[in-house]
Formats: sequence, structure tokens, C-alpha cells
Amino acid sequence: MRGIGYFLGSIFGAAAVFFIISYVFLRPRDVEESQVKEFIQNSDKILITDPIPLHTEFRKSDPRLGRETLTKTTYFSNRNMTYIYADTYSYFSKELNKYVRTYYFTSNGADINGRILDFGDEDKDPHIYPDLYFYYNKTQNEDKTYGTIDKPLPILFFVSSDPSRRTFWYKDVKKEKDKKLMDAIYENNVKAYLAYFIEKEDFKKLFPEK
Repeated sequence: MRGIGYFLGSIFGAAAVFFIISYVFLRPRDVEESQVKEFIQNSDKILITDPIPLHTEFRKSDPRLGRETLTKTTYFSNRNMTYIYADTYSYFSKELNKYVRTYYFTSNGADINGRILDFGDEDKDPHIYPDLYFYYNKTQNEDKTYGTIDKPLPILFFVSSDPSRRTFWYKDVKKEKDKKLMDAIYENNVKAYLAYFIEKEDFKKLFPEK
């Protein structure tokens, strides 16, 4: 019996140690609603009129450019071994004169990059596909460490400049023009980015009081 007790104790002990270590090092950052609002209020938008290049391995593009799906576990936020995906696309933006990376966060790996490339296609019909607005944080844009190919400026929200011609998020134009729905997408993206994907040092630059 004593042997069984030692065996069970070692199993539960190892599980407890794993949980503690994982909780300390892998859990998502606690993000306050006030920080999400502050990030968004300190943001600006820019109209993307230049074509967005198609970067793929077949075109021998730099592997740091184009699409990349980033993955983080959400285990300690919902007690299930599930994941959050960041569907990203990186390229050099002539409008911002730096490398940028668009982010869209999802729990099922949904692809949003195809839509971005459709709007940014150099051969698009402008009567069907208008240009996009990119939203960026002004503090990050002014930070000289952002904008390189290894650390692109995060773009956490993007919308059609003319939903009456072509919507981006919804097929229904009324939904696309609904400010509450658009704000919710933006807020969810910012919260996921701040909780899972921004580096600790960069988070402190945005919120020094934390």
C-alpha cells in the first residue's frame, strides 16, 4: 500500500509542479479593459493605396514576409488545452515607409489574408474593391524598434474604405457600417494581442505603470 501511495504521490506531485511552472511562464498576460481602450484611443488610421505584394515561397520571397500563423495556448485562461491563432501577413508598406504585419485572431485558424490581398491586388477592379484603412498604434509607430523586417509594425484592425462598394468583415453593408460591431472586432484583436503576442518589454513601453 505504501508503494502505491508513493506512486500516486509522485504522479500528482509531478502534475502540480508542471501546473505551477506552466502557470508562471505560459499563462496569458492579464489585460485590463482600460488598457485596451487606451491602446485604441492612441491609434490612428492610414489609407493603403499602394498594392499589397503577394509574398510566397513559390516567388522566392524572404521567409519573414507573407503569411504566417502564430499559435499560443489558452490552457490557463479557459482550463482546456485549446489554442488561439494569429493569422498574420507581413510586407513593406510604402504609405508607412516600414514593414508592417496585419493580425487577425481566431480560435479556429480562419484565413483572413486572402481578403487583404484581394483588396490590395494591383490588378483589382477599383470599382469593386476599394482601398483598405490600416489602424496602428501611434506609440508603436514612433518606436524606432518597430518597422523592421524582423519586427514589423502591428496592424490590428483594417476596414474597407468604402463598404458600399465592397465590405470586408460582413456581407451585409449595414453590419459593416455598424460602429459597435467594428469596435468589437478591433477591441477583441487588441485584447488578444496584448494578452498573448506582444513581448513583455514592449508591453511595458505602452503601459509603464504596469
